[in-house]
Amino acid sequence: MRIISGRFRGTPIPSPKEDIVKPTLDRVKENIFNIIQFRVPDSVCLDLFCGSGALGLECISRGAKFVEFVDNNKSNILALKKLNEKLKITNSAFNNLDYYEALKKFKDEDKTFDIIFLDPPYDSNLAEIAIQKIFKFDLLSFDGIIVWEHPVFDKEHKFISKVTNSKVYGKVQIDFIKK
Repeated sequence: MRIISGRFRGTPIPSPKEDIVKPTLDRVKENIFNIIQFRVPDSVCLDLFCGSGALGLECISRGAKFVEFVDNNKSNILALKKLNEKLKITNSAFNNLDYYEALKKFKDEDKTFDIIFLDPPYDSNLAEIAIQKIFKFDLLSFDGIIVWEHPVFDKEHKFISKVTNSKVYGKVQIDFIKK
């Protein structure tokens, strides 16, 4: 796994040691960024359920103004901090919090995000709950987008009416959701 474009192109991203983390494949990541490439420069991003932080790191490499990383696994956050220090990245923050606690924190701080990445464990309904809270707490900027990675569903999810684009890559589906 590596950063695929921008200032830190080619930099390896250490994979978390836990089996529960499923990093976004490079070809899927590349396709996501082909779709959102013009949104990234000067954006404020949230990498929720960040795991290795590959999506947020890609944003920083491509010129994002700031990235908030959130993961409830302390070793993931520590590995990300270490990589950011090594690369001398200063436009990021690390939150070793449960996703809901982090979303409440951002609401209390009056933060909004231009791009929010959601890649929770596939066998959970955490993304749908997170999306509800993102809308309820008004965390998505006016023209912001949520990029949700999930397994291909047999049924439609409750946010289908807000999906502006959807792509399938094998068993993985990426939905792009707006307000």
